[in-house]
Amino acid sequence: MIEAVTGLLARRTEPADARSDPPEHIDHDARVRGVAVGRLLAVAALTPEQAALLVADALHELELARGEGPYPFRLRNVTVSDAGHLTIECAGSASRRDMNEAVVELLRSIATNCRGSALADRLHESLAETTDLDALVHRVRQAIAPDVDPAEERRKRCQLAGLVAATTGRPRPDTEVVGERTDVRDWPYVAAGSTLAPSGWFPPVRNPWHRKRRRPSRRQGALGLIAILILVAAAWMAPRVWSELRRGWDAVLNPVNPSEQNQIRAVSPPPPEPQADQPPPATIDVGRPPPPVDIGAPGSAGPITLVTVTRANGECLPGQACSIRVDIRLDPAAAVGAVTWRVNVYDRCSGEVRPTSDVTLPVQPGSQQVYGIVRTDLPPGAALAVAAVTSAPATAASEPLLVPAENARC
Repeated sequence: MIEAVTGLLARRTEPADARSDPPEHIDHDARVRGVAVGRLLAVAALTPEQAALLVADALHELELARGEGPYPFRLRNVTVSDAGHLTIECAGSASRRDMNEAVVELLRSIATNCRGSALADRLHESLAETTDLDALVHRVRQAIAPDVDPAEERRKRCQLAGLVAATTGRPRPDTEVVGERTDVRDWPYVAAGSTLAPSGWFPPVRNPWHRKRRRPSRRQGALGLIAILILVAAAWMAPRVWSELRRGWDAVLNPVNPSEQNQIRAVSPPPPEPQADQPPPATIDVGRPPPPVDIGAPGSAGPITLVTVTRANGECLPGQACSIRVDIRLDPAAAVGAVTWRVNVYDRCSGEVRPTSDVTLPVQPGSQQVYGIVRTDLPPGAALAVAAVTSAPATAASEPLLVPAENARC
């Protein structure tokens, strides 16, 4: 018994340099056995180096599948073997978009599970807005390059194998144990020989649960901020919305205000009817209609074919200033150097005429029309009229512009 214990202690305290490293060998059964990536990521938090190895394995599997089978394809049975290698079964056919979305989702899940934020941020940036598989593979390889160390690959594979064994509850194969001093702390090395341990016993493996809380991503922060703003807006609008709803509910259920009396209010009595023996009331004389305006000039003469007057700025009222536009149409074949005209204001009740000063406008050769705007003061009166009368090159007058236009009485 003492010799057995001494031999066991000697083997456990043997330096790492004296041990022989077992050869690296990954058989087909080791690649077939394993655990699904989703199950492994649900119970274990990967280091950046471990996550980079799994991402590199995924890219390698995609390149092999693209060269061997139909493309594009579907991703099935994405697992991590007992030896710490990620394997992908590519079967069937799919569209490029579906395949790219499946690849991006797989790589994002590995990046999100990573403990460090630097690798996760680089992977998220490399996966953003990437539609071509070749471009995606190139960008992802550049993103994981800082965390890939070929010298540490063997030790990281051993750690991944330990995570797979802890997840599935199966013992780790002895051929996958790395005899390095850095791994003795996590995975004790048991040499072959006589020991006190019973047959079939394996060293306990720690359960690598999540111990570090990951920092929330930018998307989670943005969604949280939006949710806070929505809650604040809802709290601010809730009283007003409740008041409007209550008012509408009361209007539907209680359309009549009980405080008001439901009765017809009294109105003024009708006027008394005149007695038969009384004469009817005398009608008020509203005046006589004004006579027509006699301008004393024809509507066209010589090269002048037509003269019109219109209001230039709104309505004209007696006793106020009025802007009048005068348009004179000419015969383009006639040689007219200038046109002279004036505006007359007629009092239709008294027959008084108030002329304004003459206006002379030059006429370009071949012109068909000239116009001008005159501002004149209208006298107070019940019925007025405004007309334009030309004096050169011929005498012609426009139709009178009535002020007011209708219902005038003298």
